[in-house]
Amino acid sequence: MSKWTVLFKQDLPTFFDAADKFYKQEMKPNDYKAISGGFGNYGERGAKSTMIRCRFSGGVINKNQLLAFREVIKTYHVPMVHFTTCQCLQLHHITGDIIEPLMNELYDNNILTRGAGSDNPRNITSSGLIGIEKDEYFDVTGYMNAVSEYLLGTIGTVKYPRKMKVSFSSSNDGSGHTRIRDLGYLANTDGTFDVYTAGGLGPNPKIGVKVADHIDPKDVVYYAEAMVRIFTEHSDYKTRASNRSRYLPVKLGLEEYLRIYNEYVEEAKKKDLDVINPIGNIIEKTGPVEIINNWRIKPQKQPGLYYVEYHPIGGTPTPEEFIELVDLVEPFEGVELRLAAEETAYIANLTAEEAKTVAAFVDNRSAQTTFEKSVSCVGATVCQIGVRDSHGLLEAILAAAKPHHFEEGVLPRLYISGCHNSCGTHETASIGFQGAAKLVDKKPVDAFALFVGGNEAFGSEKLGEQVAVIETRFIPEFIVELGTTVRNANTTFDDWIQGNQDVFNALVKQYDEKI
Repeated sequence: MSKWTVLFKQDLPTFFDAADKFYKQEMKPNDYKAISGGFGNYGERGAKSTMIRCRFSGGVINKNQLLAFREVIKTYHVPMVHFTTCQCLQLHHITGDIIEPLMNELYDNNILTRGAGSDNPRNITSSGLIGIEKDEYFDVTGYMNAVSEYLLGTIGTVKYPRKMKVSFSSSNDGSGHTRIRDLGYLANTDGTFDVYTAGGLGPNPKIGVKVADHIDPKDVVYYAEAMVRIFTEHSDYKTRASNRSRYLPVKLGLEEYLRIYNEYVEEAKKKDLDVINPIGNIIEKTGPVEIINNWRIKPQKQPGLYYVEYHPIGGTPTPEEFIELVDLVEPFEGVELRLAAEETAYIANLTAEEAKTVAAFVDNRSAQTTFEKSVSCVGATVCQIGVRDSHGLLEAILAAAKPHHFEEGVLPRLYISGCHNSCGTHETASIGFQGAAKLVDKKPVDAFALFVGGNEAFGSEKLGEQVAVIETRFIPEFIVELGTTVRNANTTFDDWIQGNQDVFNALVKQYDEKI
């Protein structure tokens, strides 16, 4: 066991006591949330079950952890598994009779949940391919882990005003939302980082503020300490709604914010927090190099090794499918599951033959197009604070589109959130939806707010804007009509929208007004 699983396991009795009271209905859901969130657990809708969120820096799940998940899912008959946009793995519908042994088993296998919820530093995100991507500028794994170690050490010792999210990039891949986090480290080709702070999604979303150029990677922890300090010392603890770091540059003024932050960096540098000889992604496995004609299989930077793309619809594989996948890869040396922020998973460190075997398994169990790789949070049928059924909407959209067999690119990847908290990262999408209500005949009906114009691409980050509110029942029809229009133009959505914004706006207006 790691030092963190040993240390944090000592805290579990506090959680177990609260969980016992919650399941016996002796504790209200909000009171339970105040305790359970810090342990990565949240009561689900109906207050009869719990969700467990497991954190993995950069979304990297090693083979031993994979095997542990398989046994946990089998032993406790876990009915739902979900890959999140923060590169966590969630277990859902956990009942009171299994919560304690299940949590103990996770910790005994070095699987952490501490700090995965509530007002804590959350799981560090990345592209999901750090250390193996052929085009990455350098391996940021060791630096990411150093920051993770520092932040884990603040859990339970530092009173955070709200959650704090951190991200690392290792290339120009913007999927980890590095510039839209409380703290983001963007890798440069010269082996340095640019540092961004005070970004975030949800209410009043913001792209982060650059605070440093081309820093020495050994200094990454100093910038983390400075972020923790400015966040905790200058936030408004009395007004929870404005307790996110993205409000600080406005509250303090941008110039003053930058002055204070960099002052804290210099003060942090008086401590011995240099990252010396960071341990990167060490893979000794090799295999024969092959040219493989399969879009799911990509070569790693390690010669003779490959990874396979796997995207269960909505990031939610069936438990049986997950178990079968782990059974399949168990014989493969050094295999890892890499979770990405768009709910895609990569099975990594495979030889060519192993990759072909895995690709054949996941092919009919995985999205086939970018559109089918659309993102959704678990939604209101599961989440206690969800407003609308985001996952249900995604399934309805895909079902409506299926008979039309839209070609790759005709429709973009959609991002769907069940509420304004943006767990589906809808503001980063060219087309995104947020759970909402719409007044029809003076009565509220199920609806989603439509956001357009977002972009998560590195260097082109842009937050989408709300342009309409469409009844839920009409959204699948809207998407199908959009796809048909783009197909008839014999192009892709990304190209079509450039010259047809008026046509798109007219279509949106039609469905915005439809009742």
